[in-house]
Amino acid sequence: MCLGSIAVLVESWEEEGAALGRLDDGSVVPLSFVPGAPTGAHLLVHLGIPVEVLESGAAREAMALRAGDALDANGATS
Repeated sequence: MCLGSIAVLVESWEEEGAALGRLDDGSVVPLSFVPGAPTGAHLLVHLGIPVEVLESGAAREAMALRAGDALDANGATS
């Protein structure tokens, strides 16, 4: 099972006809599946490729849920 990650697009440009972007972790990725993604957008990234622009509220909620994955029912880390 693969888990996608959520990243913020901090910069985008075109190079030799290809849309590229830099994510908040510093990685440079192709934007071919999300060509209209604006700077600051939250992107769902699967296998290093951004595949969807997420609504910012939903992205924050998903990141908060993922951060809580290591907590048990009592709030203790496992």
